Amino acid sequence: SLRTSLTFAGAEGVPKLLFITSSEPSEAKSTTAFKLAQDFAILGAHVLIIDADLRKPSLHRLYGVGNILGLSNLLTNTVRKEDIPGVFRKTRYEGVTVLTSGTIPPNPADLLSSTRMATLLNNVSQNFDLVIIDGPPVIGLSDAPILSRLVEGTLMIVSANQVTRKSARMALKRLRAAGANV
Repeated sequence: SLRTSLTFAGAEGVPKLLFITSSEPSEAKSTTAFKLAQDFAILGAHVLIIDADLRKPSLHRLYGVGNILGLSNLLTNTVRKEDIPGVFRKTRYEGVTVLTSGTIPPNPADLLSSTRMATLLNNVSQNFDLVIIDGPPVIGLSDAPILSRLVEGTLMIVSANQVTRKSARMALKRLRAAGANV
């Protein structure tokens, strides 16, 4: 149902760069990103899923892969040129590639707002049919508004029985103030 709704989200269909966030932690944003990647791959799309939650990453656990090298290492240039292809890992799901978060950095917001991040997203969007970015929650961090400006579409997950309407509205307001297409 969500995959179908996203297919009709814009004039061009699914946003090529899709950022998934939530108002607060533990609202199933990573699980949603994980499942959406599989659902689009089943339709034949070549999907890259990026763990951009550089504070509390989880995609490496969902995919059962290591997290020694990943996004933060690419953004800080701490990965050797010959090791870069190995940072993008094929998964057990045909058509799904994962870029884990990598080493947890001391300055996630700085890395995510860097020109390297924008360049990376531009490059991967040319090599994949769909790029899904699993990000941190909106409330209390600047990371989500930063990422929402770099993508074509932002999907905000709200847990009905966990998050107050006030919290969800505040998160939505922050994203819209950043210029996100929610």
